[in-house]
Amino acid sequence: MHANQTDHSELERWERIEGIIYDMSPPPTSDHQRIVGNLFSSIHTYLKGKTCKVFVAPFGVWLDEEENGNYVEPDITIICTPSKIQEKGCLGVPDVVMEVISPSTGKKDRTVKLRRYRISGVKECWLVDPMNLTVEVYQFADNVFPEPQVYDKEDRIRISIFDDLEIDLHDVFV
Repeated sequence: MHANQTDHSELERWERIEGIIYDMSPPPTSDHQRIVGNLFSSIHTYLKGKTCKVFVAPFGVWLDEEENGNYVEPDITIICTPSKIQEKGCLGVPDVVMEVISPSTGKKDRTVKLRRYRISGVKECWLVDPMNLTVEVYQFADNVFPEPQVYDKEDRIRISIFDDLEIDLHDVFV
């Protein structure tokens, strides 16, 4: 097994990306959870009464729609195709994912996980960095790996799939 690879039957929370099982411990910090909560709250309020739905981790996403395929748990998942929302999670590719970077997951989030999101067809991925108070936004089109747009705590960001949802990063990082 690789250094990151583990027998997932012994783990409480894990992800499978490109055939490798990744342990998702230790649990997130209070800063991580506060940022996730602030993002989720803004998006959830905006989506009330709309077709798209937002979910917060732990929420399983089967990118390949199969049990043994790529399985991830983004911190925040936005899904606009209701048929993809199943009892056990999302079966298929979500529209937008957001990952709050932590020291234990940062390398995986920035490499294999980001690549898998792009290859799978996720439209937009946010990498939120609590240490530097920045957000990198990747908008994937035609399987191209774009340069991210980088924002800091003084900026406001639009989620590309919505015309009028703007997130104030000052409110996210407080």
